[in-house]
Amino acid sequence: KKPIRKALPLFTVLTLAASGSEMNGGMVVTNEETRQKFGTANILLHPRVSILDPTATCRVPADYTAYGAVDAIVHILEFYCTTASAEPTPIQDRISEGLIESIMAACDRVLADLQDYQGRADLMWGATLALNGLTAAGRGPVGLPMHMIEHSLSALYDVPHGAGLAVVAPAWMAHRAERDPARIAQLGRRLFGLNVADDRQAALEAIARLKAWFAASGCPVTLQELGVPEDDISQIAANALGLAKIWRLREYDEAEISAILQRCR
Repeated sequence: KKPIRKALPLFTVLTLAASGSEMNGGMVVTNEETRQKFGTANILLHPRVSILDPTATCRVPADYTAYGAVDAIVHILEFYCTTASAEPTPIQDRISEGLIESIMAACDRVLADLQDYQGRADLMWGATLALNGLTAAGRGPVGLPMHMIEHSLSALYDVPHGAGLAVVAPAWMAHRAERDPARIAQLGRRLFGLNVADDRQAALEAIARLKAWFAASGCPVTLQELGVPEDDISQIAANALGLAKIWRLREYDEAEISAILQRCR
């Protein structure tokens, strides 16, 4: 284990609106022999220059366009739902909610017309802002548990990252809502206009609406649709545990991860 001390200067040309790597220092490495996928980040890996030209994404097919939108949305949801700040973060919350709404609207436009320049531009910029530090700022320690679980799906079954997140995110949110529904309920009231007083009911309805949007966008929302055998849940959980330890997500043991995966059925 050695820290990153220097890196070649990076110049990126964005061809897919999804990970936000054009304005962050994140990276993912997959060990194909051990079938493990790891993610890390370092300020030295930030691109020096990035070119964001929406026309470079106009040939991305509908399915991968939707997967990219899901990835961007889940980046925002990770920070929105796992914030450890003891103080309210009203400005950050509104920024996050607005970005999710804008990304969903842009994705809808693009899926209706893959050559829609403005839709492609909005989707591209929304995905950039989703993971450039803006949505996590001021929230205190945050985590990426949904990505932690999905990385194992990608590593073990070679599924598209966004497709895996469309399965994992609603399940993780439903699991979270059992003990802490307030944040997800707030999201549902503001994003979907829910008029539901009870936090848990509002949270569950918000999750159902989001899951329905994933499905309407052409994304899988169950392990079966993803082509992942349900009998493999324990294997997936064991694989994910390695990344949970690296990312210091201490509350996620194998049993906890398995419980979330059971909701993906």
